[in-house]
Amino acid sequence: MNVLHLIKKAFCCLLFALTLLSAGSVDAQQKAMFTQYMFNGLAINPAYSSVDEALNITGVARQQWVGFEGAPNTQTFTLHTPIKESNTSVGFMAMRDQIGEVITETGAFITAAQRVPVGESSWLSVGINAGASKYVANYSAVSGGVSASDPVFADENQLRGNFGFGVMFFSQKFYAGFSSPFFYYRDLGNASSSRSAYRPHYMLQAGYLIDLGEDFKLKPNMLMKFVNGSPLQIDMNLNLLIKEVLWVGASYRSLDSFDAVMKIDVTPNITLGYSYDFTTTELAKVQKGSHEIMLGFRLPVKGRNFPRCYF
Repeated sequence: MNVLHLIKKAFCCLLFALTLLSAGSVDAQQKAMFTQYMFNGLAINPAYSSVDEALNITGVARQQWVGFEGAPNTQTFTLHTPIKESNTSVGFMAMRDQIGEVITETGAFITAAQRVPVGESSWLSVGINAGASKYVANYSAVSGGVSASDPVFADENQLRGNFGFGVMFFSQKFYAGFSSPFFYYRDLGNASSSRSAYRPHYMLQAGYLIDLGEDFKLKPNMLMKFVNGSPLQIDMNLNLLIKEVLWVGASYRSLDSFDAVMKIDVTPNITLGYSYDFTTTELAKVQKGSHEIMLGFRLPVKGRNFPRCYF
């Protein structure tokens, strides 16, 4: 193996290591964080399906750190709906998360939530989710054959089971929730812990709707994420709704980025969202920000009212 090839492989390993350090170490894997979480609540809290009276279908695609080789890209698909006239709702989520050509995880999960009235115009919801995902890590792809027997570069191929939970307290004007959508996360094919053992993510979220008159509404949102062994991450967001059609906003994510957010109601049933992240870390020198696109459908359910849902 010539010197040029060794240098190339070493550079690839360095890029891969930087990606892992930015997204969480292999020993404390991080789940993807979405900028448009306020428009896709089921992805972070299974109790969220109780908030809306309609059938919701949402797809989100995120390309992180554009221009950085091996940068993560993530896609999710969520669907949730109330069941007839009951206070029970169900949902489904599929996801695919990839870091370069090395790590890929693809999974599917079902959710269920039950809400109860608290007072005259507020609700308390409890939700759970369960499913499985396929995790593949081709670490040998960056070894260049230099250390084929090195356990650091041993490939992983696992089927993982998952169980999560969430609670939400909400009304037409506010919401607050606590969740761990990937709380119990284990390899189904091996009773022993893998090298890439997962640690639960705990999330605290809240938002409030402020009426500024006939044409404007303001909605501040907050999301906090805690993973043992990693810094607390806080996302603060402020969105302005213009004439019940266009959302424009900005976010700050600690230790990561400033973000611009926009969502438009193309029709009463179809929404389109976009966000761009301005990275504030050292990675800003080698990439061109992160893009996220969201497409949503909101459809009436027989036997239910169809009021506007701002959360």
